[in-house]
Amino acid sequence: MKLKIITGLSGSGKTTALRAYEDLGYYAMDNAPAYLVEKFIELNKYQEKPIEKMAVVIDFRSFSLDNDIFKSIKSLKEANKDTEIIFIYCNDEIIQKRYNELRRPHPLGEYGNVSDGLEKEKNLLKPLRDISDKLIDTTNYKIAELRQVIESSGDKKNNIIINLISFGYKYGVSADFDFVFDVRFIPNPFYVEELKKLNGTNKKLANYLDQFDIIKDFEDRVYGLINSLLPSYEKEGKNIITIAFGCTGGQHRSVYMVEKMYEKMKDDDYILIKRHREKDKW
Repeated sequence: MKLKIITGLSGSGKTTALRAYEDLGYYAMDNAPAYLVEKFIELNKYQEKPIEKMAVVIDFRSFSLDNDIFKSIKSLKEANKDTEIIFIYCNDEIIQKRYNELRRPHPLGEYGNVSDGLEKEKNLLKPLRDISDKLIDTTNYKIAELRQVIESSGDKKNNIIINLISFGYKYGVSADFDFVFDVRFIPNPFYVEELKKLNGTNKKLANYLDQFDIIKDFEDRVYGLINSLLPSYEKEGKNIITIAFGCTGGQHRSVYMVEKMYEKMKDDDYILIKRHREKDKW
């Protein structure tokens, strides 16, 4: 059985990840003790039509149901070779904001205090984090983008997540960008009347820009640069890389380049996400 064990901090997106796997055809279980999952897998072998893929959330809630959860998870992984442990987390500020918006107390916090509960939860889950196969930081992800991470990961062995982002210089350059490529050298469709109101995802606009030879040369050079540097990033333990393409307003040229690079890179052995930062302004 292909098994995904989803764990991590409360409010970081574990339920979203579980639902994404469910949509991919996985049998989904939430808050299941590891020893029961192991028994379930054993019984499943004798079914006429056994379940082939399962995703399960195991977090601090399971601790009260399992005296030695780490031993149980280790045993589970040894018994089922095709098991991947995914640890989902995000920064404290985002988690606190999510709890405040929902007006929920943290179940581990004294008097429901979120900060206190979060620290206790981190300490409790550290051994699980240390043995996880994949770490996913959801700090900058919306729900749809986290689903993209899950859906695009598939059976890829490389755990590097590459974010391709388009943006407009007039709205600022984010400090989160690892690479920034200025694509204002590309002829601007804004000055072509029939293309002015379109965006870079539009086929008509893409056909117009495809005619310029410099774009293919630029695309190949960027692709070569990224692939030459990824092994070094991975060696240094950096598994999330953000590659940004900027034009004036973030509607035409930068969007077009993100779409081009996504198509070029989507079959490579890493997790690929695309986002158009200024989409709400189009």
